[in-house]
Amino acid sequence: MFIPPHITGQNYPKHEDAKKTLEEKGLEIGGYIRISTKKDSQKSSIGNQKKLLEQWAEVNGYKLTKIYIDVKSGEYTYLRNEINHMFEDSKLGKIKGVVSKEIARTSRDVMDIITIKRTLSDYGAFFISIKENYDSRTDDDEFLLILHGALAQKERKTTSSRVRVTQLIKAKEGKTNVPLPAYGYMLSEDRQKLVVNPETATTYRQIVENFLSGWGQLKIAKWLNEQGIKTRRGGQWSTNSIRTILSNPVYLGVTIYNVTTLIRDSKGRQKRVVRPREEWIIRENTHEPLITNDEFNRIQMVMEHRKEKYRHEWSCDRKYLGSSILRCATCKGKIYGFKIKLKKKKKNSQYRYYYRCLGVNGKCGGKIKSWDMQAIDDKLLFYIKSFFMDKDKLLNTMKRNINLFSDDPHGLINKREKHRLKLEKVIEAIKKQQLAYEQDIINLEEYKERMIELREEKNTLQLSIDSLNQKLERLDSAEHLVNELFETIRGHIENINELPMNTKFTLIGHFSEIYIDDNGNIINARFHI
Repeated sequence: MFIPPHITGQNYPKHEDAKKTLEEKGLEIGGYIRISTKKDSQKSSIGNQKKLLEQWAEVNGYKLTKIYIDVKSGEYTYLRNEINHMFEDSKLGKIKGVVSKEIARTSRDVMDIITIKRTLSDYGAFFISIKENYDSRTDDDEFLLILHGALAQKERKTTSSRVRVTQLIKAKEGKTNVPLPAYGYMLSEDRQKLVVNPETATTYRQIVENFLSGWGQLKIAKWLNEQGIKTRRGGQWSTNSIRTILSNPVYLGVTIYNVTTLIRDSKGRQKRVVRPREEWIIRENTHEPLITNDEFNRIQMVMEHRKEKYRHEWSCDRKYLGSSILRCATCKGKIYGFKIKLKKKKKNSQYRYYYRCLGVNGKCGGKIKSWDMQAIDDKLLFYIKSFFMDKDKLLNTMKRNINLFSDDPHGLINKREKHRLKLEKVIEAIKKQQLAYEQDIINLEEYKERMIELREEKNTLQLSIDSLNQKLERLDSAEHLVNELFETIRGHIENINELPMNTKFTLIGHFSEIYIDDNGNIINARFHI
């Protein structure tokens, strides 16, 4: 047998042509079912589609081994999980093909449909659609697939347009389009209007009254969770959910629709954008209000006032030495800088500066924690000074941060040298095998079998050497960086408090995280490599 030189000894994968399976019987295939929602009417569709696929496979001589079911939109495959499992099974050879009721049941996007077919073809599998009588094994140029896919996409656009027109008409008539009403409301019997939910409306009024009496959003959320009261989706309350309820004009008896829309990029990723105001549909007195205009306006004023009072300070002129690196030791959350305007102006400033932990994840109990900025900055500078003055401590911290667990670099060097010598022997063995084959000392099968073994051994040794090199390089780099930092900083560290702010920020920039406790004491730090 003659073999071209660029093929000899190469481990190229073998091409599996799905066309060869056209006449085969008993092939193991998978079935794909997709529904767009979890409604009962859609769920019954699963049983009908499953029965159809099973009967089709039996009549046509296929063995249906697995059915993949996705309950997601038909627009883009990246949003679905089961179809990716189907691809993986095709790749592993567990199934030789896939059958679906119709092309629209796989996707309603032309490019997506083509990608599905080509992905299956790459793994030597085929795609069949029962309704269109389509078989990818007989469609070399993909013309039929593109045609059917375009029709499916057109159907999706038409259906979406019809639904949208219906929703716009309902909104203009003051009817609701929401499947899940705002907390405190429920849908009327005809599902066209919002009506007061007597159970949750009481809780909503408690939220409003507590907020107006001085409670914060975090305190309200904790109180609701302690009472065992769930959100409308059955989850835990958070500051975000409280803020949403307090700022939602639906409680004024107002229905607002067509404010935002979802668009997709070239990869199918969703992005929500705001429509122009002239496209918004606003209807008043569409349902019973749960709050007065006066109460609602007072709430918005209080929220805005608190927002301004505790606004994080962002400016080009940095004032907070611990900005971006300070962490709360209790909740592990970020600590931010903020300022409070003084009633009596001081000589140098009209503000007082603090650090604070918001405790948004609920792990920090009690009130919002705050620390005096100057006190914390002084502790940071003292910590930096003690840290950089101890060369051994600096090196050990860096080694711990980059996971250098070996204290014996000579052991790593010896191990690398042993692997290098083994690698040289393997490379020499490969050359001998090539020479033996060229001189007809061994046949092709013997040559291929031995070359596969040698190449695997070569790759394993090379990976091991690369890993050892990286460890040694990181160890050398850490020691070099310690020496460099130590020499650079030694001349300035004694008078660290008198250094310019830019120099202080440079020093603090060597850390990625510094954790402080409730008293402002530094208890842990991570060095930035």
